[in-house]
Amino acid sequence: VGNPDDCDDDDGDVNPDVDEVCNGIDDDCDGIADGPGADDAEPWFPDADGDGYGEEGAMPSISCVAPPGYVAWPGDCDDTDPAVHPGADEVCNGIDDDCDPATDEGADEDLDGWSVCDGDCDDDRAAVYPGAEEVCDGLDNDCDPATDEDADADGDVFTLCDGDCDDGDPDVNPAQPEICDGVDNDCDGALAPDEIDIDGDGVLHCGGDCDDADPWTYPGAPEQCDQVDNDCDDFVDEDVDEDLDADGYNACQGDCDNGNPDVHPGAVEICDGLDDDCDGAVPADEVDGDGDGWMVCDGDCDDADPALELEDADGDGWTTCDGDCDDGDATANPMDLDGDGASPCDGDCDDGDPALNVDDGDGDGWTTCDGDCDDTSAVLSLDDDDGDGFSTCDGDCNDSDERAHPGAVEDCEDGVDNDCDGAADSSDDECEAADDDDDDSADDDDDDDEPPPDDCTCRLAGGGPAPPTAAGLALLALLWRRRR
Repeated sequence: VGNPDDCDDDDGDVNPDVDEVCNGIDDDCDGIADGPGADDAEPWFPDADGDGYGEEGAMPSISCVAPPGYVAWPGDCDDTDPAVHPGADEVCNGIDDDCDPATDEGADEDLDGWSVCDGDCDDDRAAVYPGAEEVCDGLDNDCDPATDEDADADGDVFTLCDGDCDDGDPDVNPAQPEICDGVDNDCDGALAPDEIDIDGDGVLHCGGDCDDADPWTYPGAPEQCDQVDNDCDDFVDEDVDEDLDADGYNACQGDCDNGNPDVHPGAVEICDGLDDDCDGAVPADEVDGDGDGWMVCDGDCDDADPALELEDADGDGWTTCDGDCDDGDATANPMDLDGDGASPCDGDCDDGDPALNVDDGDGDGWTTCDGDCDDTSAVLSLDDDDGDGFSTCDGDCNDSDERAHPGAVEDCEDGVDNDCDGAADSSDDECEAADDDDDDSADDDDDDDEPPPDDCTCRLAGGGPAPPTAAGLALLALLWRRRR
């Protein structure tokens, strides 16, 4: 029986029930040959930079053939740069060119401490790197970049390969005669025995050391009392067996300074910083421990503190060891000139006035040097407790009320002596009623406050109006002229 959905009834492998495969035929009769659901369809990856590798981590397209811009190989760690992809050559650019995924430009393949990017011109040879010593091996050992074994750097016509053991010194080469300098001048690989400083005194046997096994013996060495020619001048113990300073002792008898007659065995130690008695030690009190130029035997009161010493720099008769608090200021010293118990070093602001000192006699926290106006009364101080700008020493009569202080305007109704004049409100002159007309009667008691009569004409004793006087008429005439 025929299947109406069979798109090729002549091919038994083509019908709606079979799986689609990549063969160019619509196997499952869905109208699409080699559709995306084909069993053998492959993943294809987007390749934006066209280097043949798809973007790493991108979603693939599953199909029988590659869509445009897609490739079969994924793993491109930078799909914007065609030079970066799996298998690319690593170059010194700070980029992971080969997506391996390490950036391996810094790899040191020969483990000589240098990578290609550091300048190693042959990272397969451990003897080749920048700064390596050139040897005769036909290689550019030091990557300079020339193969320079045959170069004559010092101009002595010998190269390293010719046997020049120091091509930086023209006096060293196979033809050079040996000289007394402690160097293998002829490059034979060995020093002459007399060019070795065996005793380490800095002088070679070929340089005049008459005993290169004794470090105390060499030309110029001081003579010792040892029956040895220490200075190699063919004389033994010269000078040291003589009493050069005529103090009765020579060096061999223990005189530790044969040029100073005050220094010898048995001498009395004095305060001079020297081992006067030659016992091998300077007394502890003759050492200037703090480097201030004074020793304990001089009187240095603290030889561990250079600020304490015996110099009177300001000439005031006091040193820092005496207690001078400022040896650069002659006015600052421990002297109490005014006998008030305090000196300038104690903070006395005027050592010529005993009334000014650093004592707080009334315990109010202020001294006369601070400006305390009465150091016997704690009530009078420089504190401004109410913040009105006045202290009790400034005349503030109530330092707990900011309304009261000298110069304040008297408020006649608050019961406070605002201006600190000793009177408050009605008792204050500023609050008394004014006698405006000077008749010794103030406002409420003044008859002038009575209303005036209906007319202001003066009347005679009989009750009639007084006639105008001549003077009054003249005054009226004058006023009339001025009005016109």
